[in-house]
Amino acid sequence: MQPEKMTGTLKEQLNSITPALQEMQMRKEARLKQFIEVQTEIQRIASEIAGRPENEAITVNQEDLSLKKLEEHQSELQRLKREKSDRLCKVEEYKVLIHNYAKIMGMDPSKILSNVHTSLLDGANDQQTKNISDDILNKLNTMVQQLKEEKNQRMDKLHSLGKALTKLWNILDTNMEERRPYGEIKIYSMTSGSSMLGPGSLTLETIQKIESEVQRLDHLKASKMKELFMIKQTEIKEICKKSHMDMPYQTEMNKIMDVIMSGDVDHDDLLKTMDEYIYKVKEEATSRKEIMDKVEKWMASCDEERWLEEYSRDERRYSISRGAHKHLKRAERARIIVNKIPGKYKSYLIESKVSAYMLY
Repeated sequence: MQPEKMTGTLKEQLNSITPALQEMQMRKEARLKQFIEVQTEIQRIASEIAGRPENEAITVNQEDLSLKKLEEHQSELQRLKREKSDRLCKVEEYKVLIHNYAKIMGMDPSKILSNVHTSLLDGANDQQTKNISDDILNKLNTMVQQLKEEKNQRMDKLHSLGKALTKLWNILDTNMEERRPYGEIKIYSMTSGSSMLGPGSLTLETIQKIESEVQRLDHLKASKMKELFMIKQTEIKEICKKSHMDMPYQTEMNKIMDVIMSGDVDHDDLLKTMDEYIYKVKEEATSRKEIMDKVEKWMASCDEERWLEEYSRDERRYSISRGAHKHLKRAERARIIVNKIPGKYKSYLIESKVSAYMLY
């Protein structure tokens, strides 16, 4: 209704436009309510994303309550909702990873999440603000990386212990009954990824259990290696004694024994060194065998010469008595041997210059 076309008194005119004014006032209040609702939701989500408390008062510019402005606010609200949804999905991804890592390593995921933010706990108060800020996402990412690194370190240690355990089992010929308690751990130690790892497979208790067994078997191995070392050392002594040789490598073997007792190096390498010593001693003994045979023959010849001299001085050597014919036969053999002594002695003297350190 246009004012210039209105007729009647002012009161009548006022009464005629009052319904229109009331309708416009209601429409304004409804529009204002829409603005308040949209802006309130925008502020709430923006506060969650920013990680700040939701305590700011909503101020609506009542000078511009147009549909265009309302649509701008609604578009902003939809954008924020999408961003919130993306952030919530990211939070859930992090939570799943934290739960998985914690389960494998025997940790409490709730405690880990509460250290990041209490709103991340399942079953938290519905009225509690979901904190999806950049700070929280960064903390979650850092926590996931820390758990992943810890898991990898435990996996590496388990792999190393698994290999050591298998090696010790094979060296000590451990029976299946003793191996059985560590069968599942052995399977975990051979796993390359997390998919095969069950709950509690990488707990500190599990790793300490296999670590203690490796230490026990390693001590047992050291004890057996000491026994083998003593056997090999005795073998060297016997070869040297039989070949009239000085005991070689004594200082080195004493050092090897000290190392075996300390467990500082691989025992297998030490036993290989002992085998090399035995091989060298045997080679030396073999090279001396011909000389030793000649020496023994020469010494036997000297014994025969002494016996022949004593026999020649015996005035009863021609008497007829029991066993006299045996003495005559031995005397004949002794004369033949003694006649060869000068040549043997000369040959021995030449060769003894080469082996002057031999013991007789």
